[in-house]
Amino acid sequence: MELSQTALFIGSIINFYALVLILRTWLQFARVDYYNPLSQFAVKATEPVLKPVRKLTPTIKNIDTSALFVIFLLGALKSVLYFGLAVDVMLILGILSIFKAIGVAIFYVLFISAISSWFNQGNNPIFYALYQLTEPLLRPIRKILPTIGMIDFSPMVIVFILLFINNLLFDLLQGIWAIAG
Repeated sequence: MELSQTALFIGSIINFYALVLILRTWLQFARVDYYNPLSQFAVKATEPVLKPVRKLTPTIKNIDTSALFVIFLLGALKSVLYFGLAVDVMLILGILSIFKAIGVAIFYVLFISAISSWFNQGNNPIFYALYQLTEPLLRPIRKILPTIGMIDFSPMVIVFILLFINNLLFDLLQGIWAIAG
């Protein structure tokens, strides 16, 4: 089955917007300063879509479920683009899209945070937001695996775990996992 260039392009836009939605949810969950430039970007990029959905979905324990619901809907929309109106595929792809977007967001935030740590020379608010996002993930690994010299291996451990989960789900779910993100 060959997909059209338009469907692939729209799928890429959906994946990027799902990443921004996960970033917004994560920033809110980690209680990153609302006035941080990264938070402001995420809010301004997602608020027009999330505002009407918030009337239907509550925020549960500081998790913006409206953003997760929109990611679910976007994943279902992707399944319509790729497979037509198969309801079972829409539900599965919607759920998988949430998990894939979370994994991709964790990967990119860790990667950008690790690279930016080489150049961080002061109080940059974006670097601090990245620190606030990654520290809860890295702290348990740092307790087990200490820093060796000036090298912190904890981001690599999380990336290896993400790659393992990604490969496992690809082996189990084949093409549908690839389309989910």
